Amino acid sequence: MPFIDVRELSIYYEIHGAGPPLLHISGSGGDLRRTAPAQSNLNDDFQGLHYDQRGLGQTSAGEGQPTMADFADDAAALCATLGWSRCHVMGTSFGGMVAQHLAIRHPE
Repeated sequence: MPFIDVRELSIYYEIHGAGPPLLHISGSGGDLRRTAPAQSNLNDDFQGLHYDQRGLGQTSAGEGQPTMADFADDAAALCATLGWSRCHVMGTSFGGMVAQHLAIRHPE
């Protein structure tokens, strides 16, 4: 199982597919054990990075009450730690809000 230490978290993630890199930020119920990211149609055209956000699924929660900035910074740090300097971003439900904050805080 792929875990990576990012910021103060241990983040569970999976990478599937081939093509341009795509960060998929799931909604608050998007535990990867239930959403089957390996079967996502996104993987047909992209190399999809799917992960459990802080406090969800198999990712640790960190300390204190997280802010939207924390969720966005987690996503940016995850990509950077994996060597992704640029990628497409798609957010579902709550993940859409995280994606907006990611774009504002980390436009690069």
